[in-house]
Order: sequence, then C-alpha cells, then structure tokens
Amino acid sequence: MPKTVSHPPEGLATERCERLLAAAPRVRRFAERLLGQDADDGMQDVLTEACRALPGFRGDSQLSTWLHRLALRVLCSFRRRRDARSAHEVADASAEAHLSPAALRAYAATPLDQLHAQERRERVFAALQRLSPAHREILLLRGEGLGQPEIAAALGLPLGTVKSRMHAALVALAERLPDREELLP
Repeated sequence: MPKTVSHPPEGLATERCERLLAAAPRVRRFAERLLGQDADDGMQDVLTEACRALPGFRGDSQLSTWLHRLALRVLCSFRRRRDARSAHEVADASAEAHLSPAALRAYAATPLDQLHAQERRERVFAALQRLSPAHREILLLRGEGLGQPEIAAALGLPLGTVKSRMHAALVALAERLPDREELLP
C-alpha cells in the first residue's frame, strides 16, 4: 500500500515558506563562503530541495535549523560535483591579457584599503580551505551566526563534539594564518 504524506494546513505552509525565505539571506552568505562564485547555482539547488522536502518537515527542530542542515548537505554535494568537474578543466594562465584596458584601469584604481581587506579575506578563506571539512563546516556555520547548540542540531552532533571541534578548528585556523608581518617584503 503506498505511503501517503499529509500536507500541513494552508496557513502553516504559508508561514513555513515565509520563514524559509526570511532565512535565505543567511543561507546565501553561507553558500558564498562555501562555493564562491557558484553560490547562485548552489542556492538554486538548496531552494529546490527545500521546496521539495518542506511538506515532510515534522517540526522536530526549528525551521531555520532544518534549512541550515539541508543547505549544508546540498551545498557540500554541489561542491563535490563541481570540484569533480573542475578537476578536468585547464586554467587559463593569460586571463589578465584578455581584460580590457578599462577593466585594468578600474582594478588599478581600487583604493589601498579595499586591497588590504581583500587580501585579508583571501588569506582567511585560503586557510579555511586547508582545514578538514568537519572543521570548515563548524567555522562557516558559526560565521553565519549560529550558536553552538544550533550547530549541534544542524549537524546532528552532540554539543560537546561541536565545542571540541570548534576549539580545534580555531587552533588549526590560527596555525594556518601567517602573521601580516611575514607577508611584507
């Protein structure tokens, strides 16, 4: 006998959709950190999966926790597929030669403060990429403003495990970040 899924009442479904859309900017920022320029494609996968899975949401946790857990699963899967595809692509070493003179002038005219901020972000993101997936996920979720109990719920881990991984991830990140003075000539 086929299993039937009971759908929530119309008002509850509308409320859930509104809460999902309210949480979308946080998930988008998470996708940007995890996927970079492919964040839009990853978000499309997340929202598609969320719409498909929303009728089965039982309410055992907060909807935002459910969405972050779903987003983490979908985005990590997207990243694995993307990385497998990109392993077969060859990078163009002469990309700068293809830029227009106007684009090169605009880049050269960027204020020094923005350059320093961008370099700092790049160092942090490069250090994050060198962390284990478990440590990277913990830090990215924390960067999204989730507390340790919410991270534990999103990842399905005990709170003590989240706390120990958070500490280990912060130590590993600090070890991978060079001092600014080391980068100066």
